[in-house]
This record gives sequence, C-alpha cells and structure tokens, in this order.
Amino acid sequence: MNILSSFLVALGLSMDNLAVTVSAGCSRSTQRSGRAILQVSVLFVLAHFIMFSLGFEGGVLAHAGRAVGAWIACGILVFIGVRMIINAHAEENDSSIFTSFKTQLALAVATSLDALFVGAGLALVQAPFWQTQLALMSCVFITSLGGFYLGHYLGKHLGPKMEIAGGCVLVILGVKVLLEGVGIW
Repeated sequence: MNILSSFLVALGLSMDNLAVTVSAGCSRSTQRSGRAILQVSVLFVLAHFIMFSLGFEGGVLAHAGRAVGAWIACGILVFIGVRMIINAHAEENDSSIFTSFKTQLALAVATSLDALFVGAGLALVQAPFWQTQLALMSCVFITSLGGFYLGHYLGKHLGPKMEIAGGCVLVILGVKVLLEGVGIW
C-alpha cells in the first residue's frame, strides 16, 4: 500500500468526522473559542488513533462487534441530531449539546468506530501501520478544524436553518452507520 492509498483511506475515514464537526459548528451552543475547537479536534484525533490501533491489533476479532458498534454510533448521532433540531428555534439554547465533554467523547467514539474496522481489515492485508496512522491523524485533525470553522460560517450566515440542517445530517449519518454496520448498505 503506497502513501496515496494510505491518504485516501484516511480521507475516507475522516468524512464522518467532517460531517459531525460542520454540524457542531452550525450549532449556536458550540463554544467559538479556538481552544475549545482545538480540544475537540485533538479528542477526535485520539479516538481515531486508538480505534485504528485496536482494530489493527485485533484483526479479525474486531469484525465481530461491528453490528453492536453501529447501533451505539447510530444512537449517539441520532440523539444529538434530534436535540439540535429541537433546539434550533429555542430562545434558551441548550448549551450542553456540544460543550459537554461527555458529548464530545461520545461523538469522537461514534465517528471513529469505522477506523476500528478499517484497521482490522488493513491488518489482514499487512498494510503499513504508521504510514496509514499518520495520514489518518492528519486528515482527522484538519477536517475537525476546518469543519468547525465552515459550520460556524454557515451557521452565522444562515442561522437556525443551518442548525436544523446540521441536526438532519447527524441523523442521516447515524442511519447510514447503522445500515453499514448491519450489512444492508
């Protein structure tokens, strides 16, 4: 597996992450400080690093838990997406949607579950671990930062409509993860 292949795998794995961070950036409750965005970006990178490493080390065993992980990720994404949609027009916005560390951690795990299974698959074909891992961490970090800023820009200019759209994206992403995990898609 060459560097371009590693980068393409990493880019594919970071697309769920991009969708979640754009949605989070659209939310009026997301902290706008660079420090908070950097913290979440690093958390997402760590989750992807850990999941990919576990998958790579676990190999075939990781595939057994794919359906269970899909249900968990779906539940997290749909729950947060629905809360965003409900709170889009509320006067008092629920500030715990994305600012809570527990929610950030849940989103990081939900978006990194695919890395677990891709890591297991790449271990079976003896792909280069560190090359792929470094590409993955770079892509996740860049998409996290870029996603928050893009979402913030869209949310600022389009208001609650963008927050509703972001919530819908999370719900659709949750359903997509579930369908992939149970083998329908």
